[in-house]
Amino acid sequence: MEEKINILQLAPRYTFPPDDGGKIGIANITKEFAKAGANLTFFTFDDGRISRRHKEFIAPYASLELFPHSTKNTPIRIFKSLFAKDAIYIQKHYSSKILSYLETLCENNKFDIIHADHSAMAGLAIKLKEKYKIPIGLRLHNIEWTIWQRYADTLPYFHPKRLYIQSQANKLKRNESEILKNIDVAFAITEEDKKRALDLNPNLNVIIASAGVNPEEWKPDNIQENNPQELIIATTYHWRHNVDALHWFIGNVLKPLKKQIPDIQLTLLGKNIPAEFNNYKEFGVNPLGYVDRVQPYLNRAGIYISPLFVGGGIRIKILEAMAMEMPVVASPIAAEGIPADSHAGLFVSRSADDFIRNILQLIEDKNFAEKAGKAARQFILSNFLWDNNTAKMLGEYSKLCTK
Repeated sequence: MEEKINILQLAPRYTFPPDDGGKIGIANITKEFAKAGANLTFFTFDDGRISRRHKEFIAPYASLELFPHSTKNTPIRIFKSLFAKDAIYIQKHYSSKILSYLETLCENNKFDIIHADHSAMAGLAIKLKEKYKIPIGLRLHNIEWTIWQRYADTLPYFHPKRLYIQSQANKLKRNESEILKNIDVAFAITEEDKKRALDLNPNLNVIIASAGVNPEEWKPDNIQENNPQELIIATTYHWRHNVDALHWFIGNVLKPLKKQIPDIQLTLLGKNIPAEFNNYKEFGVNPLGYVDRVQPYLNRAGIYISPLFVGGGIRIKILEAMAMEMPVVASPIAAEGIPADSHAGLFVSRSADDFIRNILQLIEDKNFAEKAGKAARQFILSNFLWDNNTAKMLGEYSKLCTK
């Protein structure tokens, strides 16, 4: 990048420290933009829970602008959303006060590009573009309406909750279709999401710039010997679909495996693990909780698991595990956007029987598991590096700045 680009990055939440998949995606974009020489202003919301120490984490990469606002789905907000034209996901990230704050920011700074993370922030970006003629890039971490639709599809047909979720999915689909008519470039995270975006707007300028890893940060420690009978997952537990998936895995996969491999264990990493997972310790579940560094725990385990039945985009935690030379056993939705198979260390499992068969093979054949792990890291190094993918974004932004 020959000249420094001034970028206003709009994010739906503060991402430092990057301790879950959603935060990791945005935080690494911020870091890589800064490393490439861009001048960044990072705007997001502060619900009062961001510590002073954590606010300092972003200082090497961007200047921070925080607006006091909560995006929590309160009962009142949910009730109002029943009668609103826009989806609650869009509504709760937008207000005239937020827009006014951003307008003042634009008047006091010269921004070349507005980079919006998630469609939630696109409405604000579009308003700023209309007033200040600043080009917009939208990072499609997910096509959000598909997540709501997949959630609706899991619920009983006439259940009141399904009716609400389906209504929100329909509204969000209309919202995202309109959003994609008013941006200059969209960056999809997977080939599947690119197709979904083009379904919403066939004329969209959309480019695949996937997620990634930093290979020096995520690499195996070959001195430490791993335990092939230890399964592990690092996830977020405030998202109910992750919790539901783990309950399914424990009941349908881990319990049967325990009968065949008495010493099998499943380590759970992440903040705020629900207390009910303590009830599964007799089946080998170890709810360890939050750790500062995930890598040592991935090094000691044998297999990374990712059962998920509602979601979209790409699972960055899978990419990180593969970079650590871990074979991964995952459901199709969890593996979506990662064009790998068992030859590259990713074992896509469509049923409980598939999960059991793949896990047993990896546990019982150490050489097979080691080869799968090494193939997994090589696949990541060839396809999923952050610097390569953010370079695609900055290349498009440089073009927009010269128009």
